[in-house]
Amino acid sequence: MLVYLTKVVRFVCIPPSKNPGEIHTTATLQVSFKTSRQFTLLSEVKLKAMEELQLQDQLSEYSLRQVDRNGKLLPPARENMSIRQAGVKLTSTLFLCHGSAPGATQLFLFYTVGADPPSGPEMEIIVEETITVKECLKLMLKMSGLEGECWHLRKVDWCYEAGDAITEEEATLAKLKISSGDTLVVTEGRLPPKGFLRLPVWLYPGQGVCTGQPESEINHIAEGVAELCVGILAVDAELQFVGDVEISGEASLEDLKTQVMTLPNLQDLSVPSAEYLRFWVLEGKRPTKILRGNQLHINKLKLGSGTEICVQHLLKEENLGPKELVLRVKMGVPQERLYYPEVELVWDTAKECTARALRQTIASHYCLPLDKIEVAKYFPDKYEWMAVSSWSQQISKRKKKKKNENLQGAPFHLKDGDIIGVKNLLIDSNRNFSTAKDDLGKQQLRQEAEKKKKSSANLQNSESGQEKRALGRNSRRPELSLSISVREFR
Repeated sequence: MLVYLTKVVRFVCIPPSKNPGEIHTTATLQVSFKTSRQFTLLSEVKLKAMEELQLQDQLSEYSLRQVDRNGKLLPPARENMSIRQAGVKLTSTLFLCHGSAPGATQLFLFYTVGADPPSGPEMEIIVEETITVKECLKLMLKMSGLEGECWHLRKVDWCYEAGDAITEEEATLAKLKISSGDTLVVTEGRLPPKGFLRLPVWLYPGQGVCTGQPESEINHIAEGVAELCVGILAVDAELQFVGDVEISGEASLEDLKTQVMTLPNLQDLSVPSAEYLRFWVLEGKRPTKILRGNQLHINKLKLGSGTEICVQHLLKEENLGPKELVLRVKMGVPQERLYYPEVELVWDTAKECTARALRQTIASHYCLPLDKIEVAKYFPDKYEWMAVSSWSQQISKRKKKKKNENLQGAPFHLKDGDIIGVKNLLIDSNRNFSTAKDDLGKQQLRQEAEKKKKSSANLQNSESGQEKRALGRNSRRPELSLSISVREFR
């Protein structure tokens, strides 16, 4: 008996657009295919759709593309692939887009111009997988109308951020495992020589200085008063870009600090020695890690080319140990959803990194009884506070060993630069750490999540409903019995 399967594909025709990725629908049709094969080629599907749209004379000028859950057009599918290989399901929506599909030895790449991928328009290009990175860069510059030699490529990582620079300019795209659908970033600036790193440098004004006073005035404050101001942080200060440095990976952290101070934008900063500078590693434009050990080589610090660093000017010398954490502590205003200015607290975790040890350090800093304070860590990405309290030692069921408490592990993941909120229970009965700003932030996150959910639901709504009806109950996979054998161990 010959069983015919019906493949229903909905087509959307998209005309040429100046901005690739934008979807402007001009025609929509639904095409049914009856086939006894599961390996119908996409070229046959495309031909059928073009005949329905009466575009046979433009067959080579269009390609088939799908969209992801966010509505972004995916790379054109190779027409020598079968429907099954391309992942086209029943009642899938395919887009007929202007532009040819890549050949068997070609790659379809997205690329943007600029250091920040989401900020610029995303463009598309089809290249041979055998060309070098340098040749690919030249093609992208030509299509973008750019000239010059001071450009390089960077590959976008999984979280859509520009990663390290692609330094092997003479290597082919295939050798570097660059595949269709990858996004590259055309970044201004020439590549550093082999063994050297190019590091963007930012300045966080106000860190280590009294809030609200210009730096020029701070230099004239008496040393005794200045020591009282050390650690008071500026609120809502913004990072300022000061330039790039190019340095060998074999150089020390002290050499890096010395070279950074030669940048023109930092000439007016009075720094007696390298111990008066604190270097942070930036992640998402936030200081998250302090570089320690002035005599350590930069390669030992695991800095890659393009790693952003932030310079903090200190008012006294500092030489942090490997077990010392720098926390940003702020005391809550009694009976208010506000906080006093943040204060830096250096906590030595050499003996223990437990909730009790942290609470004891903060209590001693504020000269308060241990049982009269509440402490919580702030998660700025979620606008949430998590109370820091001691918990009983956990016991692993498998190894029957005690698991020591450590705030640097889950769920707190305590690190340099974390914000710690403190409540003085002697004068403040409000144990709620959140602020009005947190409420607005959570509301914005919920709105963004709902918007993303709706756009995803609208995209898949027609497909999922039709697919369920097309499959029906009888087309489900047959149920199979499952037997589990459990051995008895004594």
